[in-house]
Amino acid sequence: MENTVKKQHYIWRKYLTEWTDTRDRFNGKLFVLRKEIRGNQKKIEFQELKKIGFEKYYYDTTGFGNIDVSVLNQLLANLQEKEMLKFGIRTDMLTEAYSQRDFIEKNVMCCSESIETEFHFFDKLLAGDLSFYEDSNNQKILNKLKKGILNSIFSDEQLSEKDIINIVKDFSVEKTIDLKYEFNRFFCMQFFRSPKVHSDTKRNVEELKKEYSKMKELNTDFLTNFLMLYFAERMALNFTQCFESNILLYKNRTNIPFITGDTPIVCLTGDEMKDGMSIFHYPISPQIAVELIISFSGNFTNMVKELDVDLIDIVKECNRKLAKNCKNEIYSNTEKSLVDLSGGI
Repeated sequence: MENTVKKQHYIWRKYLTEWTDTRDRFNGKLFVLRKEIRGNQKKIEFQELKKIGFEKYYYDTTGFGNIDVSVLNQLLANLQEKEMLKFGIRTDMLTEAYSQRDFIEKNVMCCSESIETEFHFFDKLLAGDLSFYEDSNNQKILNKLKKGILNSIFSDEQLSEKDIINIVKDFSVEKTIDLKYEFNRFFCMQFFRSPKVHSDTKRNVEELKKEYSKMKELNTDFLTNFLMLYFAERMALNFTQCFESNILLYKNRTNIPFITGDTPIVCLTGDEMKDGMSIFHYPISPQIAVELIISFSGNFTNMVKELDVDLIDIVKECNRKLAKNCKNEIYSNTEKSLVDLSGGI
């Protein structure tokens, strides 16, 4: 197809411009450290942004069958359809996905990136503004109702009909924009589209196909890519509705920059929640990083924390864990920061 996008990005070029020499997403350059060297590549080199962060037909879903569509329908049934429509996914569009190798690149990833473009989350975060990351009025009402119901279950305090009416009387049925949820959607998509998470999902699909004979006819690429979208949307809904979530914004005042990579988000606390919480590290520039804290307790508040030389070990540890978690490429605005990392990954 003449207009098919072959170079499909797993990391947003606009995001990476903060690490480039010119802040230009087409001609800017940054330093790249590679775990695996191919062809004439060097271990560390100063590379043009347009030459990194993509694979040919990364999101290819073509050639699927009826059984694959059936699985997708089940996934859609488990999500609010209106949420999936924000990504442009409808089963009546699958005739396009069958033959268009860039269907997800054009219909999903561009829409995902437009969330940030529309609400300017990066601009706010770079300025230290966390005001957008608050529960919506409706979510606050739901949280209060949930707390009241739990208290009535585990104590003698019972919610009366009047109590419930008082809690939900200000609930709005009109469509409103929940900025916290929109940021979580953007964040979770960046997490799941990365090569590390994408390849882990693909490996799990292939293992399931070997274990269950009913699944062996499934198209691995189709299922991997649509599971990625499903998990991203489900994770965003859970972060917003089922857990307490807050942002700790690091301002790096040390001489060591935050680095990033082909997998720019890493869970610092590991695969399981630690002490009732998970902490996701997402650098958005060499000087600014988002720590998204997901917890049961709600004992946290949004805050900005400056990291001076006395706290340089926090920067080093975040960089080390992010670099280790990347599949192949690690990016920085300085060569020295990558040289210092290269021996430990």
